[in-house]
Amino acid sequence: MKKNNVIRALRQRGFCEGRLITFSKSGFHTMHPNHFVIFNSKVFTRRALILRQADLDLTVDAVKLTAAAREVGENFYVLAESHPHPFWQPGSMPMRQVLCNATWWTRLRPEDQDVFLPVNSVHRRSKRLPLTCVTGLWQGRPAYSVACWENDAIYNTNMTGAALDIAGQPPKHFRIKKSDPGPELSKPPSATPGQTVHPLFYQKSGLLEYVWFSGGFAMPAALYDQVVRPLGRLDFTLHDEHEALHIRRDGRVIGMIWPCFIGAREVAANARRRLGLKTVKGSCSHKPEREQKRACGPNIVSQKSLCQNKKRKPKRRARQKPNPPRKP
Repeated sequence: MKKNNVIRALRQRGFCEGRLITFSKSGFHTMHPNHFVIFNSKVFTRRALILRQADLDLTVDAVKLTAAAREVGENFYVLAESHPHPFWQPGSMPMRQVLCNATWWTRLRPEDQDVFLPVNSVHRRSKRLPLTCVTGLWQGRPAYSVACWENDAIYNTNMTGAALDIAGQPPKHFRIKKSDPGPELSKPPSATPGQTVHPLFYQKSGLLEYVWFSGGFAMPAALYDQVVRPLGRLDFTLHDEHEALHIRRDGRVIGMIWPCFIGAREVAANARRRLGLKTVKGSCSHKPEREQKRACGPNIVSQKSLCQNKKRKPKRRARQKPNPPRKP
């Protein structure tokens, strides 16, 4: 459909360029603390930028955006103000890479819903990407590191912070970035045994793909398919004093995986529900608070919600002095 028709469908439902829902952002958050609000957001279709700047309260506006998407027959993708990056201009990067930064999107067709596959599924085909890695030393052994922020093919705001450091030689199709072999690639591993976790399933949500572990830990599926899965049988442990997931072989730590920040709330919420079903069936045990803290980031779990679980100490009432007797 033509861009003018798409804009007309949005205007009929109150969405226009420069839409303003409040004059005070902090005041709006105070009045609606549980609403999912994106100020100065961008709205895209698969092919073009539709709205460059508009305030959206997705708790209320999601239904109207979905109705507009049904009318035009295309999904809408909502990005934050500075995404994919502050100096982005239309045409400067592939549209698919731009849409991977979406915080929310409509889901018109059944195939737009999240797909979950077991890790050992034979129906999933992984793509071979020429990723860039850095070589060096780790624990005195040759090692290499792959980080999402150094690979434009997999980097977006829903993969922020994901990295993998592992001992050994990188795959032959990786591009090696020269580095000084002297310094260590990562900090030393934890000395505690940790909690054993297992990779459970793939999650495909729109243009994003993750692998989820039983401890509520998520990593990009591209890194798992090209680095971790070819290594064969491995063990994984989580540690309270260490943010990274430890990769072990025969009890020895051979690498570490750093979790990714997921800015799309619906993606993380669907995975949490899936992990909850797995827990009920007895295939794993995980802590919901750890899952939300490690995999979902501060946009999913606020400090206020974490503090609500803590027991509050009762306030002590000041003793009131008795009134003196009245003189006759």
